Amino acid sequence: MSCDGSDTTVNKKLAEGSYPAGREYLPVFLGVLQMEYIAEIYSLSAQFYQDYSPAQYPEILRKKDRPYTCLLVEYMDEIYLCIPFRSQIRHPYAFHFKHSARAKQMQSGLDYTKTVLIVRDEYIDSLHPAVVDRDEFLETIQNLPRIVKEIYRFIGEYQDDLNGVRPLHPREWQRRYGRSSLPYFNSLLQQPRP
Repeated sequence: MSCDGSDTTVNKKLAEGSYPAGREYLPVFLGVLQMEYIAEIYSLSAQFYQDYSPAQYPEILRKKDRPYTCLLVEYMDEIYLCIPFRSQIRHPYAFHFKHSARAKQMQSGLDYTKTVLIVRDEYIDSLHPAVVDRDEFLETIQNLPRIVKEIYRFIGEYQDDLNGVRPLHPREWQRRYGRSSLPYFNSLLQQPRP
């Protein structure tokens, strides 16, 4: 990703044909910087769940019948965030749907605490279409800039704590990240923020 105006990495890759058609390429403004990102909806593959077993990675979400559907967002070059859609979220570290039928009965949304980082293409299931409620899909698309800004901030604050830049109080860290899947990806997050 690049923040150098009109000649961004995404634009270069689009011109080269490196990114397939059908993805959402949208600008996000963080402060005075304009960032472009890629956002798609996918499910995680069987290979991902094989490599990240429940015994070793208990905070990664799993369903018995099918994998979690997630919003896939580019974070850094070659690193993607997979933010899962969930039916019940009872904490503030999420994008909560407001207008979907399911959200009115439950507390559905995109759970930032259960985000996983993807670095291998085979961890994304591109063979089977991801299933998302139509109204939640529309609400996601309409709020993409906000969602991307919030997840970048959530992970950025985790990175700042991890790298000693801006440590959180232990109780605050526990409240935000104590049940998160992010600590499983510390080796990827011990890099400078985008």
